[in-house]
Amino acid sequence: MHTPSGDAYQRALSFLHGQINYEKMSGSNANRYRFRLQRMNELLSDLGLAHFLHSCNPSPPVPLIHIAGTKGKGSVAAMVSEILTASGFRTGLYTSPHLHRLEERFKVDGQPCSSEDLTTLVAELRRVVENQPSSTDSHSQSDNPSFFELTTALALLHFQRSNCQAIVLEVGLGGRLDSTNVCSPSISVVTSIGLDHQHVLGNNLVEIAAEKAGIIKNGVPVVSGVIDRGAQAVVESTARANHCEFWQLGRDFRFESAQDAHWGSRLSYTGPGKPGLQIDTVLPLEGEHQCRNAAIALAAIQALEKQGIPLSPEAMVDGLTGLTCPGRVERFLLADNVLAVVDVAHNEDSVAALCDCLRSRFSDRHITVVFGTSVDKSAQVMLRQLTAIGDEILLTRFHGNPRFVEPDDLLPMLPKDWSGNVEVIAEPVAACETALEKIPADGVLVVCGSFFLAAETRPWIVSKSK
Repeated sequence: MHTPSGDAYQRALSFLHGQINYEKMSGSNANRYRFRLQRMNELLSDLGLAHFLHSCNPSPPVPLIHIAGTKGKGSVAAMVSEILTASGFRTGLYTSPHLHRLEERFKVDGQPCSSEDLTTLVAELRRVVENQPSSTDSHSQSDNPSFFELTTALALLHFQRSNCQAIVLEVGLGGRLDSTNVCSPSISVVTSIGLDHQHVLGNNLVEIAAEKAGIIKNGVPVVSGVIDRGAQAVVESTARANHCEFWQLGRDFRFESAQDAHWGSRLSYTGPGKPGLQIDTVLPLEGEHQCRNAAIALAAIQALEKQGIPLSPEAMVDGLTGLTCPGRVERFLLADNVLAVVDVAHNEDSVAALCDCLRSRFSDRHITVVFGTSVDKSAQVMLRQLTAIGDEILLTRFHGNPRFVEPDDLLPMLPKDWSGNVEVIAEPVAACETALEKIPADGVLVVCGSFFLAAETRPWIVSKSK
């Protein structure tokens, strides 16, 4: 992968990465960081972005779709963004984390921010941050803006400078106290509720649902894809208490899915109302879970359309069929007809969705899994899921983030009754090389367990693909 160089660019990255960064903190350390929205409100005001704040304007200057959820929020955000772009709107998309370059987090019409623009934006941001009183007080360092708060501000600054006509924001963590939650949305979306980040969000689905439902604003329509009944009730009651129109997957809008013959999925979507909008199309993404994500995205677009935004079924189809989502059950053809599948799945729900895809598509093929994960993830559960479909597992770790689990520590987590082969190789690319050397023709190499593992192995897999 090409990495931009230049002193100014590197200084910009160093400034951002020098701030408190939850993405590189383990659970106990993360709990010491005070999550609150006041810093973000102050930062946007100082940057001249007060029009994005919910306290400044009863409605945003441009349509803004705010998306939370344990699983699927990144895919839903990408889908909504593509549909808006296909509809003729200059659309800003903010997602996290990134696979290869920080600039991937800030896209306009699908194109990442350039390194030159990032350098200019960070210089402007840095001047503002260094003029804030707490930034010069060493005793108040924990009150300085975090890495994620700064990147959120960068996204909004980039979208303003790019004259975006619509904005899609993916929540980073939770919802209620997430940096994105200072903005005034047109539509709020909660894609799913599952067990993840319990040390911050809560120990059960109801508690986590309450945190994610914290993005719901008074009178702003809500689209929910939540399946668990208890969590679903929390989201719906929060929406009703805030006088929001509420659309629930499975009740107000529906979908059916099937495998496409070669790769991807066939989607049949029925929207709210009688008769509801009917869309039948082929998604380039694999799995029933992506059809579910597409249904949530289409419902969000329909909710936006009710606010007078001109959106057509043709643009909805165009947006979905032109979609690419790197690292989401992403397939590569290697030598000897071996397939590599790279997936950022990193919790129980997302690994379950991946395993469903593998079981459905490759039940008759040898599957070798390269797995590494973070300390705050349910590694034992994920390994139990993966050994149910895998013939061989190579345990590894990523190196670009200190939250990794040592692969030797993963060994005792394997099911005692699993009879497959296991090997420990700490270097992730070496693990992939070893897997490729040993895998039989027509086999499937699967890399999963962490966004960071996908980021470190994907370039090598791309280089080996046909």
